[in-house]
Amino acid sequence: MNKKDLKWNFFVGLMHGILFNGGVAFSSTTTVIPAFLNMLTPSSIVIGFSYMIMGKGRGILGVIPQLFVANKLEASKFKKPLLIKAIMVRALSWGLLALSTALFAKTHPTMMVWILISLLGLFTFMGGVAAIPFSDIFGKAIPSELRGRFFGLRGLLGGILAIIAGIIVKKILQTSRIPFPKNFALIFFLSFIFVTASYIFLSMVKEPEEEVHKKTLPFSVFLKKAYKILQQDRNFRNFLIMQIFVGASSLSLPFYIIYAKNVLHFSNAAVGTFLTIQMIGFVLSNLLWAYISDYKGNRLVVLLTAITGLFIPVIALLSKNNFAMFSLTFLFIGFMFSGMSVGFQNFMLDQAIPKERPTYIGLNGTLTFPVLTYSLIGGLLAKVVSYRTIFEITFIFVLIGVIIAFTLKEPREIRKNI
Repeated sequence: MNKKDLKWNFFVGLMHGILFNGGVAFSSTTTVIPAFLNMLTPSSIVIGFSYMIMGKGRGILGVIPQLFVANKLEASKFKKPLLIKAIMVRALSWGLLALSTALFAKTHPTMMVWILISLLGLFTFMGGVAAIPFSDIFGKAIPSELRGRFFGLRGLLGGILAIIAGIIVKKILQTSRIPFPKNFALIFFLSFIFVTASYIFLSMVKEPEEEVHKKTLPFSVFLKKAYKILQQDRNFRNFLIMQIFVGASSLSLPFYIIYAKNVLHFSNAAVGTFLTIQMIGFVLSNLLWAYISDYKGNRLVVLLTAITGLFIPVIALLSKNNFAMFSLTFLFIGFMFSGMSVGFQNFMLDQAIPKERPTYIGLNGTLTFPVLTYSLIGGLLAKVVSYRTIFEITFIFVLIGVIIAFTLKEPREIRKNI
């Protein structure tokens, strides 16, 4: 790829990341969506179900199509046409949600619950479809030594826009001049505008041509080939197992705030401070992870991210009523999320054989499925054991993940020797 196309792809990909992060921040699945559902139904099960569907950037329905899409795209020289179709549906989902909220939320709340869950489900499912062509395109459009900066800047600048989006959402929900449901309809419309704008930039990416398989394999044969990759590529296999164990940090993530309020008796204002500290940790650490990724390698990013995840339950257990020390829990959560965003994706792209990249992406998205269930498991555990016990269980699982992370090899070095 020539320098002009590289600069162009870096720019449009960066703009997509910034605007997309801002767009989904308007309708955060940890704040706005639960608050909206709470206006429609008292059911906590419905609220929990909505989070499982969409999650924080990744939901359970996004897992379903990935191997099927990977199979279909292996023989396609250009993946962009499928990406365009998927992102059009994803953008439309937010537009329909904004319109439906304005029309039905007040008069038909039960119907509105089903509309919301259906549209969130469609958005997430098509995200699973889009994930394969997106990762494959940028895997070949952005060189390995630049991907750290690429994803790091997306996280940094997108995080700043997300903070601004949070301030706007707060003002919209606080003002009496925009009553329910117009306030939420406006918020969803803002998501639609920003997400659509991000996809306009994404649609302008110039996809490089790369050698692909000559024909699409029958799905059963494709699965056998995927299994063979898992057998032969020990580094990738260990990386998948490591993600499942380090991902167990999600067992405790929903409960640090509750522990702070109900056990340590910190105020509601302190809760707001913790969330701000988490976002600051996420935004600023992108610079660190981006530097390490580009100049030291993604194996080190993955390892340090795993170790960061190990510190989180330890700090929560040791801090007791020390506000400053407990705040570090949320700073490290921000660091961990950012490290996962920069390092995990890049490690997987570096490890993948170019011709087999869609298969690697599909396997990574599908086989790390257990991570999506941890928050639900944590909720069930919270009914029978203490929060501190959940933190201790989290520590044990993440410790195993850290040990596995130490066994990983730098993919760039492996590729040099092939």
